[in-house]
Amino acid sequence: MRGSTVYQVQQVFQAVNEIGSSKHEAKACARAGGAATWHDVGKGLGVYSYGTADAYRDVWRACLAYAKNMAGIRDIEKLSGEVVRAFLLSKVDQGVAHATFGQYAAAMEKLEVALNRYAELNGTGRVYGFSKEIQGTRDVAVNLERFEGSRAYADPDRLVAAVGNERHNLAASIQREGGCRISEANHITRDHLRKLDMDPRTGKLKGWFEVKGKGGKKRDIGVSPKTYARLEALVADGARFEFDKDAYRADLKEAAAKTGQEYEGSHGLRWSWAQERHAKLQERGLSYDQSLSEVSREMGHVRGDITEHYLR
Repeated sequence: MRGSTVYQVQQVFQAVNEIGSSKHEAKACARAGGAATWHDVGKGLGVYSYGTADAYRDVWRACLAYAKNMAGIRDIEKLSGEVVRAFLLSKVDQGVAHATFGQYAAAMEKLEVALNRYAELNGTGRVYGFSKEIQGTRDVAVNLERFEGSRAYADPDRLVAAVGNERHNLAASIQREGGCRISEANHITRDHLRKLDMDPRTGKLKGWFEVKGKGGKKRDIGVSPKTYARLEALVADGARFEFDKDAYRADLKEAAAKTGQEYEGSHGLRWSWAQERHAKLQERGLSYDQSLSEVSREMGHVRGDITEHYLR
């Protein structure tokens, strides 16, 4: 395939682009078709969320850039298991966190699916199989550092206030007040907006909008009336609130430096929200477990133990 790295990745991505479709239904179809394991199910799935799409395409572009620099491969259709293995091992050598490596490996597994679908759609006759090589790198990566601390910001309000770019400041405000993922704060349209209404747990007025989280699960996010009004103004007349994630993270990092805080990424705002929300719910009479269950639901988590990770 000819064209820039961005173009090639986008062409291949279209083969697994299922944004707007039901992941739950796709899983059911995969199982009905004979998929017995989670790995087999994954082979039959596409990509169902903007956040996952952005993350996977970032990794695919990085892999193709690596292939070009290290092996002279400029064509994404010519990627091999050997190149994929070398790319993932380069991340191990860089000492990335274990969770980060897992994200790289998952993205490359989905690239195998995308390339096979692309080959089938375009009749190229190519067949791709990276699973053995990817599993081998997972075995090597077992000793990578596993994060056990807290990523909550010491003073998240000062951090947000220090973000000067208007669009990025709004994104930070949404994450700070709503506890959502970076992908859920992005690509918001007027159709996602709901209304101003009371938070049933705290009695405070909030502006609500709908997001689609991991697994395609929908839920409502509540932010302050001021933040909601800013968002509402930006998506008027069919406009979309969206931002470049890397530029946004760069502004957050600069704001952290200005306010004398450790940079914890955009996800640190979600950590801060989870800890404060959990504490406030207990102040209003809920037990630890009841508060944990409520925060889990609001964060879009399936299991309470995932949420508990944020409360350290």
